[in-house]
Amino acid sequence: MKQYITMKKIEKYNMYKSLQAGNYKFISLWQLFTDKFEPHQLIDWFMNKKQTVEGNELIDIRKEDGKIILHDMSDSAYDDTISPYEFDPSKKFEMSSQNFIEILMEWEKLRISRPDIILIVIHEDEHVSLETDPAIIQAYQDAGYAFDINKII
Repeated sequence: MKQYITMKKIEKYNMYKSLQAGNYKFISLWQLFTDKFEPHQLIDWFMNKKQTVEGNELIDIRKEDGKIILHDMSDSAYDDTISPYEFDPSKKFEMSSQNFIEILMEWEKLRISRPDIILIVIHEDEHVSLETDPAIIQAYQDAGYAFDINKII
C-alpha cells in the first residue's frame, strides 16, 4: 500500500509544514527537505565517491551497496540516554541510489518554483516520489491516498 505525507507551504516563513503525522520513513525523508541542508549539499555528498556518511542530529544518511540508508535518530536528539551512534534498526529506511538522486534533483527544482502543496509518496516498492501536479494530487485524493487539501482551515 502506498504511504504519503502532504507538505503545505507557509508563506509567512517560506517553508513547508507537514499536514499529517508521519512515521520514521517520513521523518527521515522530511529531513532531506528542510533547511538543515544547504542547496546542493546532499547532491555534492552523493557525487563524492569518498564520502559515505552525511547527516545531522536527526538523521544519518549512508551509502551502502548501491543503496542509500536513512536512519531516523530523532529519539537520540531528545533523550540523553540514547547514543546518537546506536541506530534503531526499526527506524531504518532504504532506497535505491537512483531514487535518492532523483528526489534530490526534484527538490532542487522545487526550491525555486515553491509550489503550494507537495505530496511525498512512498510506493509499494519503497520508491519515493515528490508530486506537485494538482491533477496527480487530486488523483491521489480521489483514491483515498492523500490528505484532502480542501479541508484545510
